[in-house]
Amino acid sequence: MSPQTPLGAVQSVWDQVVGERIAAVTEVIEEREGVVTVACSNTVWTQELELMAPRITASLRDELGASGPEKLRFRTAT
Repeated sequence: MSPQTPLGAVQSVWDQVVGERIAAVTEVIEEREGVVTVACSNTVWTQELELMAPRITASLRDELGASGPEKLRFRTAT
């Protein structure tokens, strides 16, 4: 059974796409108009993942097809 929302779709494959190390310090928290927001454990990870965003987005779209996000936004969890 596939997830019913774009957010659920990304959440269901996130760990697989980014790997254990990144999954351990991130949480997919929101989707709005094709932009998925990911909370990061600290600012270093936020900055690093911003640089990796195009590659992660492409991997998510490869995995999810049309239901993949158009863009990722990373923010430091508070």
